[in-house]
Order: sequence, then structure tokens, then C-alpha cells
Amino acid sequence: MAAVALAVVAPACSAVDPTALTVESWSMSDSTFQSQLSAFAEVYDASGGTASLRSPDGKSWTTSFTAAFLNDQLSLQAAKVGVRQRGLTVSDDDLAAARSTLEQNFTTGSRSVFGDLPASYQASLVEGVAAQEVLARAVIAEARSEAALRSLYEATKDRYAGDLVCASHILVLAGSGSANAKPTDAQYATALSSIQAIRGQLTGTSNFASVAQARSQDTGSAANGGALGCAPRGSYVTAFDDAAWTQPIGVVGEPVKTEFGYHLILVTARGTLGFDDLRATLEQNVMQSAQQLVDVELARLARDLSVSVDPRYGRFDAATGRIQPPAGASEPMDIESGALPAGG
Repeated sequence: MAAVALAVVAPACSAVDPTALTVESWSMSDSTFQSQLSAFAEVYDASGGTASLRSPDGKSWTTSFTAAFLNDQLSLQAAKVGVRQRGLTVSDDDLAAARSTLEQNFTTGSRSVFGDLPASYQASLVEGVAAQEVLARAVIAEARSEAALRSLYEATKDRYAGDLVCASHILVLAGSGSANAKPTDAQYATALSSIQAIRGQLTGTSNFASVAQARSQDTGSAANGGALGCAPRGSYVTAFDDAAWTQPIGVVGEPVKTEFGYHLILVTARGTLGFDDLRATLEQNVMQSAQQLVDVELARLARDLSVSVDPRYGRFDAATGRIQPPAGASEPMDIESGALPAGG
């Protein structure tokens, strides 16, 4: 595996302290780059991170680490450009929220180690992450616009051909919810009592989504207000499927027992459906792919930027908008898959 020396170059004129990364008019000197690598590695090690940041002899950084780190910096700068291009503003509240997010991401045990990073490094991360969040809100709002949803519908309407049922649900598990452990009668009784109590909290259907977010034990749909989208007959387990295809539309049905526990089901549409019927499903699809949408936009921005990289650390691939390690090095690792993120 290729590696980059750990030595930190003392700051001086550009001949002594070359530039590690330049994005448009912004640049990071080699000394700053090395300093931030060391600072990140220190808190990463303190957190119990397991990814390999150093070569076996400890005298060099792996090029997978340096490339991943530079890509993180590139994304932060691309987000700032995206914010400026859209005429958006990063507020004090955005900066405070970004700092809070970073403090949580840099938490090990019960203590955040974000404050252990140099103040200038903290500030650059806060500014970049705040820009990413502002940009993300704009990208998602654009994807949920009328025009964007209609375009998504036209591009994917083949999957919505034929009769469909659109439903949301609230689930209370009986026992562990494991497919390998059949619930006992006592566990079913407990789940039924809980689902009936939840049903009592509903005011018609107006607060179904908020109750589902707070009480449903289906982790895959709770965050979306219990929405399951639209599906053809036979998509669910038998008891659930039968209820979804027979109970009145727009009414929360009686608790339905399945091998998972008890469900409260709300059918919102059924039959051959058009755009208006599928709007909520299309919005749900957008939200489920929100991070992918943001990543695509950051890559698009990066591809259009003027980027240069010290060849010791990698090369910029304008086709992908990513920094690749030097020839012969391993593929970049995802810093965020370790115990702590480098930034975004």
C-alpha cells in the first residue's frame, strides 16, 4: 500500500510550504493539511477507531486516508460554492446546528472530542458542514417541487402500472419481532394492549403521521410517518395485505395481527393511481434518497470547479468530481465509516 510521509512541513513561503489542495480561490497549505491529518488521527485513535490511517511502521499516512480526507475537504468547499450560486445564506443558527452535529459525531463514550481539535480546524469544519446542510435543504426542496415530482413520476410511472394500494401503518411488536422467535400469547396480549392505547391517541387521521413517528416500532417507516408507499396486491404478509385491500380508504382500521405483532393501518388510496394519488409516495421516495441527491449535487459542483491536488496525495478526476489516490495506491476509504467523521 502506498503511503505519505507523516512529517509536517513548517509554514513559510509557498516554495517551502506547498499547497496540498486548491479549490477555486481557496487553498490548503501542506502544513495545514498535515496538521489537520494529525489532529484528526489523534481524536480518531482516542475514540477507538479501527480503520488503518498509518502504515505498519507508523512513519507515514496511508494514501487511502489522505485521499479520503482531501475529498472531505473538497465536498465542504463545493457546498460553499453551491450556497453562493443559489444566493443562499448560512445563518448563525445554521452554524450552531453544525457545531452541535459535529460534537455529536465526534463523541466517544459520553464525551465529545470535537473540542480537542485545533480551533481553526473546528471553525473550518463548522462552516463547511453548515454550508452542506443549507445546500441539502435547497436540493431536497427542489426535488420536492411540483415540476420535479412530475418529472419523477413520468420517469418511473411504469412501476405504478396496475392496481395499487397506498398505506401507512403503526406497528407494535409482539416480543422481539424476530422472525426466528414466534411471539407467545402473553406477548401478543401485551402488544394488543399497547396498540389499543395508541389508537386512543389518534384524532381521526390528522395526527396519524406524528403518532407513527413517535410510537411505531417499524424503524423502516416510522420516520416517514408510517408511510409504506404504494404496492401491488401480495406485497405484504397475508393478514396485512387482506386488510389493506379491503378496509375503507381514509379510515384507521381495527388492529391487525401478524407474525410481527399488531398494526394500525391507514389506506390512503387504492386502485389504478395517477400523479395526484402517488404524490405522497413520490415525496417519500425523494426523502429516502435525500443523501444520494445531495451527494450527486456535490459531485456535480466539484466537477465544474477548478481543483488541483499535490500529486503526492492524489489526482483530481474531473469526470467523477473525486480525488483519487496516487497510482498504485489502494482505493479511498470512507472516513465516515470509522468512529469519527473528518467533516461532513
